[in-house]
Amino acid sequence: MIEVYSSDNCIWCRRMRRYLDEKGVTFRTINACEPYNSRHVRKLTGQSSLPVTIIGDTTVIGFDTKAIDTALQNIR
Repeated sequence: MIEVYSSDNCIWCRRMRRYLDEKGVTFRTINACEPYNSRHVRKLTGQSSLPVTIIGDTTVIGFDTKAIDTALQNIR
């Protein structure tokens, strides 16, 4: 399962969701603005930057398409 922690107000989050949609990837969007989810993102990454995309054992911070593509190749 691929998870994207994001915010509706974040342009990079919208771009990440669109990028994954365009690649035909199934993912679950998690609202990072909810207090529990916000704490979870900080615990995972040590920061509050968004989006945070979790693909298998890989956590990608920000809109990093190279890292996303590499992580996707490793789970297929």
